Amino acid sequence: MIVKTAGRALAPFILLSGIYVASFGFLSPGGGFQGGILLASGVILILVTHGRKEVKRLAENIEWFETFGAFSFLVVGLIGLFVGGYLFSNLLPNTPLTCIVLDLVIALKVFAGTVAVFVYFFGLGVKEC
Repeated sequence: MIVKTAGRALAPFILLSGIYVASFGFLSPGGGFQGGILLASGVILILVTHGRKEVKRLAENIEWFETFGAFSFLVVGLIGLFVGGYLFSNLLPNTPLTCIVLDLVIALKVFAGTVAVFVYFFGLGVKEC
């Protein structure tokens, strides 16, 4: 009971710090990878402390997050190609919009990949015959 309570109390702060690091990575140390790992560690904490039933829905949809992250990364790059003439060109001049969007997309991709690995480690992703 103590472990579940501690996990439930710490997970929102870990997730919030992951969102912060991913969102403001272009201004301070951090970015998409670090923010994605922080987000994944919050979900993994819930997985470890609460067991399979709490993250079963996430485990069923983790491939969708992974695919959406990769597709979004490609779309941002292609929009830059069409707008600025080269891949990952800045979408709006004199703004860090592309950096912010790429940090968030990379955070989503890293989050999904890391959680997918741990979901499969815990046996949630293995289909039974």
